[in-house]
Amino acid sequence: MTAVLMTACGDGDLKENAIPSVDDVLSGLSTLDGATTAALRQGDRPAAVGGPAASLDGIAVGINGGSLPMTVTSATAFNRVVLSIEGLDDYYELVLPVAVTSVDLVASIHPSANAADNMSFLYGLSSGSGQGNYAEQAVRIIRVATGDVQVSVVWDSPTDVDLRVTDPSGEQVYFGNLLAQSGGFLDLDSNPACSIDGINNENIVWPAGGAPSGVYKVSLDYWSDCGEAETNWVVTVQSQGQAPQIFSGNFTGPAGGGVDIDSLASFVR
Repeated sequence: MTAVLMTACGDGDLKENAIPSVDDVLSGLSTLDGATTAALRQGDRPAAVGGPAASLDGIAVGINGGSLPMTVTSATAFNRVVLSIEGLDDYYELVLPVAVTSVDLVASIHPSANAADNMSFLYGLSSGSGQGNYAEQAVRIIRVATGDVQVSVVWDSPTDVDLRVTDPSGEQVYFGNLLAQSGGFLDLDSNPACSIDGINNENIVWPAGGAPSGVYKVSLDYWSDCGEAETNWVVTVQSQGQAPQIFSGNFTGPAGGGVDIDSLASFVR
């Protein structure tokens, strides 16, 4: 088993963390619509022997407990995607029901994953006749708070997207109310007023043992398009004792109105 020393990037502190397996970093891989889920395989990733070549278009900065969306394409149809991380044991294998030339995926970052710079995510495709060469994506993971409730958003453009979560009492946590009386707080705010930081993630948490019971409402506010034509986003809801929920969508055109995804992402504790 391989041990890798990862360099943390939180607040300038440096830490060394041994991460032996891909599932210490990623808790899963699925199609973005959730219809197909990958299986964790033990051992080394399959060797490349001449299968379809992969092209990648995705987000390279994520947070523990959040999501990393990725679109994988190829000129040749494929029905299997392998995702591994350079230097780590094991890999995820996603088998599609039909062969395609493009698929939207989402990798789920483990809530306990440590902060790390320059991780190499490797995506490989096959069509049953051979494993293609692996396409590489450099990924940075930022360590954030987790708890009984964790709601996060990641997006793909240098725009100002604001996450809002309303607790069961009706109080909303967002950039204008960083800490609720119920204990929920915003601990990562990105691109405020188009001051672009390259992070494109936000995170709201209720600590372990501190999340009140009742209905939570999640919404997004497209505060500013910052001159961009389109922003694609993925929201991840983690509630202790429940399966994670993932929702996706996009903003197009000028900003000026948020999107309420309560009908998709409201949940009860």
